[in-house]
Amino acid sequence: MYCRKEKLKLPMKSILEEYKCGKARLLTMLEESDDPVVKTVQPSLKTGRKWKITEAVDEAKECLKMKEVIGQTQTDRRGLGSTTAKWWSKTEDKEKRDTIIDEIRNKENSTRVQKVVQQPQQGQWTNWDTAIQRS
Repeated sequence: MYCRKEKLKLPMKSILEEYKCGKARLLTMLEESDDPVVKTVQPSLKTGRKWKITEAVDEAKECLKMKEVIGQTQTDRRGLGSTTAKWWSKTEDKEKRDTIIDEIRNKENSTRVQKVVQQPQQGQWTNWDTAIQRS
């Protein structure tokens, strides 16, 4: 229901996804602060028992570094070199923060799609290849 890349997406956002992205934005802002006191103290952000913000941000950073090692791959029918990639090592502070948040959003979207595909009746819409995309 909250998918961002499927054909029949609804114009709603997941509250859990926005919460996770907000916490990730706050942590990365504190880590990359210009103030030396804030950088050294590293206040702890409470997120609950099931999800840890530091693990999620570290996993997103590792995934972005791995994507840079793999390089740009072709995923659609456009020609080679028709898209530009954001490389982790060449981005500035705000761009790094945005790419981390995008990676967390992509991970949430993929886990949502995996859960829907596992449910036979609720996941029927994932097989509708002839459906017209919503504008």
